[in-house]
Amino acid sequence: MISFVILHYKNVSDTLACIKSIQKCTDQNYSIIVVDNHTLTNEEKQLLLQETPDLICNEENLGFAKGNNVGVSYAVLKYHPEFVVVLNNDIVLLQTDFLDRVRICHKKTHFDFMGPKIITDNGESVNPFPAYRTLEEVQDAIQKSEKILRIYQSRFLSVALSIYLKVKYFFCKRRHLKNGATSMYDVALHGCCLIFSKSYYEQFSDVFYPETFLYHEEEFLEFRRHLYHLVSYYDSSIEVFHKEGASLDQAFQNAKREKLVFRYREILRSLRLLQQSMECQKEVRSEK
Repeated sequence: MISFVILHYKNVSDTLACIKSIQKCTDQNYSIIVVDNHTLTNEEKQLLLQETPDLICNEENLGFAKGNNVGVSYAVLKYHPEFVVVLNNDIVLLQTDFLDRVRICHKKTHFDFMGPKIITDNGESVNPFPAYRTLEEVQDAIQKSEKILRIYQSRFLSVALSIYLKVKYFFCKRRHLKNGATSMYDVALHGCCLIFSKSYYEQFSDVFYPETFLYHEEEFLEFRRHLYHLVSYYDSSIEVFHKEGASLDQAFQNAKREKLVFRYREILRSLRLLQQSMECQKEVRSEK
């Protein structure tokens, strides 16, 4: 048994497309758990219940980490799965033998958690993920994010930045990422689609660090991997498609500046929590 946990937020058509792609798997030994962060109408609930009996409706928006943790705990208690696949609702599986590939990968690598090739609209892969690994990198990211937030909080400065970026990208040729061609061990992985093995979720009751609301869950997972000597693996032979940012676009719709202010506020909050965790670990090491 493999359990899929889909975190839903405000875009039921994407969630249904995600479910349909899972249902095309040739191996039918799976369960689908949908976790809604307090956005579904009664009509939408009925649409989802036609596809899966496992619909969890949170009474408030718990964010990414806590919302997914709720779904994984439910899956583990009810189904005792071999693996739990945690995926955004804007993910579509591209291979009908997805489950077989996961099992083959685990047999070969014994991963604690694994990430597939995540293809975006421009055909690029976002795995392996370029996570911040050092305290210095996190501190630098905090400083940059603080500056960007101040710009977007000002209507005048945000317009000026928007014009600057349009001019810059008009004259500068976009650099395409050459990422994801090679499978590899012990790399950071994108949070929009992760496969956790039993060895991982039996060790950690929360698959994600629960104090973040949104953004930088990847860095916390990478921090945990280093701390506990876990095995992560990127498998380039397993592929999914990611419609990036669909849920957040749906939430803010015509309010682009408000979306960016929200984004950088949450980025800063997560980065500061990560900074605290890294500083605490540094102190522990210095005391030994």
